[in-house]
Amino acid sequence: MTKPILKNKERIDQLFSTDVKIIQNKDVFSYSVDSVLLSRFPKIPSKGLVVDLCSGNGAVGLFAATQTKAKIVEIELQERLADMGRRSIELNQLENQVTMVEDNLSNLLDHVPRSGVDLILCNPPYFKASVHSKKNLSPHYLLARHEVATNLEDICAVSQQALKSNGRLALVHRPERFMEIIDTLKKYKLAPKRLQFVYPKQNKEANMLLVEAIKDGSLEGLKILPPLIVHKDNGEYTDQVAAMYFGTDAQPQAYMYVLECADGSLYTGYTTNLKKRLKTHNAGKGAKYTKSRLPVKLLYWEAFNHKNAAMKAEKRFKQKKRAEKLAYIKSQTDESQ
Repeated sequence: MTKPILKNKERIDQLFSTDVKIIQNKDVFSYSVDSVLLSRFPKIPSKGLVVDLCSGNGAVGLFAATQTKAKIVEIELQERLADMGRRSIELNQLENQVTMVEDNLSNLLDHVPRSGVDLILCNPPYFKASVHSKKNLSPHYLLARHEVATNLEDICAVSQQALKSNGRLALVHRPERFMEIIDTLKKYKLAPKRLQFVYPKQNKEANMLLVEAIKDGSLEGLKILPPLIVHKDNGEYTDQVAAMYFGTDAQPQAYMYVLECADGSLYTGYTTNLKKRLKTHNAGKGAKYTKSRLPVKLLYWEAFNHKNAAMKAEKRFKQKKRAEKLAYIKSQTDESQ
């Protein structure tokens, strides 16, 4: 991979189940779980032409690129995001496969042949634009989240024109717009064929909807897939989602740990390397609290598939009283035996 030129506040994130790296900037745009789910939802054609509409910084199309030899055209209206996408394409050395086009999606047929696209991926603005909209002050997020520059109707209309007969459109959207989505797809002869509701946690309401439709397909045979749960109760990804992020053979990415200090007190932290962190603590360099209470020993730890989950577990554990902490450790240790 080539070394990219990062601009102010930019960082590089990686989907660890692949080698793909994405240039991100939280002030402008950052891909989230919806982009990952969309890139893994439809069957990606092995060859042909794939289009990523409303591509943002190009994450969905780049994630899809690892699954196919098809040419991928990404369409993004915002100059800043399109620039980030182009540099991510260069970073991953995918210039021969992926192209970023800075344009309104209504001009899609200026860049791809009519009735020539095998698959369209789209992570569109979710919210209708109105005087009552809770609009983000950032113009980048305003366009990404609200139907200002495009809307569901425009997306379905241009998809109908660009897709081959039996070509497919895959969308991620909001469940509360389910009926509107189905009606609009049918209006443009895009037959819904696969549908999956996504839930942030068990027993929570769905907050995302994945839909796949086929151009000129029969309106019969819609499949409702099993619910997809994103997080376990402890905040880490479920096994299905973790596999998308880290691969099926992924090792733990982070740990919440509890130390017993020389004076009997407890210290809680998180780390990505338990052995190294314990050694650092006992060298007097781990934390101000443990430095005066050496030596320390590892009393308990939990493994997580991403750092944020370990940090949340650390925060929850620190809120417990000492007796509650010891009772929790005992209950978890007893369960594992």
